[in-house]
Amino acid sequence: MTLFIVILFSITTSAQNQINSLEHKSYKELKSMYYKYEKEDSIPSKKIINTYLNRAKKEKDTFQIAEGYLLFYYETKLSERKVYLDSILSITQNNPSKKHPALAYFEKAKRYLYDDRNIEETIKNLAIAKEYSSRFNNTNLSYRIDYIMGVVRSEHLGEKKEAITIFKECAQYYSDHIDHADNKLNYIYSLHAIAETYIPLKKYDSVSYYNRLGYMAANKNKKAMDNAIKYYFTLCEGINQYSQDNFEIAIDSINIALPKMIDFEDTSNTIDSYFYLGKSYYDTNKKEKAIRYFIKTDSLLETLTTTPQYKHVKTYEYLKNYYTAIDNTNKRNHYLNKLNSILDKYLNDKVFISKKVKEDYDVPQLLEEQKKLIRSLNKVKNNYSYGIIGLLLVLAGSLVIAYRQNRKKKLFRQRFEELIKELDSVKEKINSKHTTATESGIAIKVPEKHINYILKKLDEFEKADRYLNQGITIQSLANEMQTNSKYLSRVINHYKKKKFTSYINELRITYAVKELKENDTLRKFTIKAIANEMGFVSTETFTNAFYKQVSIKPSYFIKQLEKNS
Repeated sequence: MTLFIVILFSITTSAQNQINSLEHKSYKELKSMYYKYEKEDSIPSKKIINTYLNRAKKEKDTFQIAEGYLLFYYETKLSERKVYLDSILSITQNNPSKKHPALAYFEKAKRYLYDDRNIEETIKNLAIAKEYSSRFNNTNLSYRIDYIMGVVRSEHLGEKKEAITIFKECAQYYSDHIDHADNKLNYIYSLHAIAETYIPLKKYDSVSYYNRLGYMAANKNKKAMDNAIKYYFTLCEGINQYSQDNFEIAIDSINIALPKMIDFEDTSNTIDSYFYLGKSYYDTNKKEKAIRYFIKTDSLLETLTTTPQYKHVKTYEYLKNYYTAIDNTNKRNHYLNKLNSILDKYLNDKVFISKKVKEDYDVPQLLEEQKKLIRSLNKVKNNYSYGIIGLLLVLAGSLVIAYRQNRKKKLFRQRFEELIKELDSVKEKINSKHTTATESGIAIKVPEKHINYILKKLDEFEKADRYLNQGITIQSLANEMQTNSKYLSRVINHYKKKKFTSYINELRITYAVKELKENDTLRKFTIKAIANEMGFVSTETFTNAFYKQVSIKPSYFIKQLEKNS
């Protein structure tokens, strides 16, 4: 017992001596001790920072006071950090240096981005940080600022190509200055950002190239943690393979990366892992297994303090549709409610995402569906005594539905047969015609020579099947034809008897119908892949345009073609 007391006294005395000796350390030594003891936890790190900050205040050294606040910022938990950045800004605003206040504005921008998802404030603070860092030639910080701006442009403003340019410039800078502190890791992070950003651009070979480059760079690192970063590239390649419908390869890659994401406590990438495993199993028709992963995705999304990434909203659509299919009304309503709540947050977003929501989801319809479900659930609770009557009504309704479905099938079949008869002449009519102006351009306010020129160019455009290119707009086509977009629009409206979008869609659907009939390989594609082949960016837009033009859905048309063959 005596020996224990002696040892304990010795340890306590040693620690006390270390604390007392802080007063005689330089700022550099105090910082070094802070970073050392922060990891080892052998001496209170706050004691070191207090010593640092008190000395700086006593000496009225603005730069060192700012450094002290910065150390407190890193030491303090997230919810209480903001005050230290504000303190740095208040004392360095009129006395700037190479590091401050640029770094404080940069850290504020990151907090607005990752904690609050406030894109407006993020961009504003990044701009101020960039101005200060450029003024004092703080090149390293400038590239860190650019990197975060690339994240904003890629993930929040939908400007993928611009983001790629930024990330490549960052990667080049870090590669050229690889011996600078932290630049090895910054180089690897930049490669990962490039690879991730290429996926939505469908540059799959580029994704794989940068994944290989990043994996090899991370694998060279001797530190265990830095070496483990290679698994982020494994995950990215899994998502890349999913995007190319290589589901088995995707599942294998993601399963290799997932345990590491969990070990790192990386919630964001663990969510991505569960989400894409769910999508991969769903698309290979293993729906029960897929739903288990979507439920895991949901459970992690629940832990977030910010709005989930937009792509993860799809989780609730999958869950809602699954429980609708198995007739579980309670769970269907539960996930429909979650879907509507998140979409409501996005609709109030000030950046591009609110527009994206309106394009991807029929929000009023989803809300109406939810109201109907709630009414339905309330009726079930309050009307057990009318079970027999309800059963009879359901039976009668089923008979009516069966009759209507049978009638619908006959109409679809009749329309299919009519469509097959029409097919032989449709494409030839489109490709053989050459329209000329039949009247003065005064009526449509376009000079006659321009009318004939545009009509000729439209004929060439149709014959070359250039309407299959994705992303065609009235402006891009006008630029290609070297004419005025207003003239082009007026000519299409008058001579084609339809608006520009309807005109393009009709050409695409006409082509799609003929190709599906003649090309049995194309019929084996997914509807999504067929839509892309025909120039449509979404399955829904393709399906709606197909139905609008030929009065049957593409899936039914393909099914009947397969039966006939």
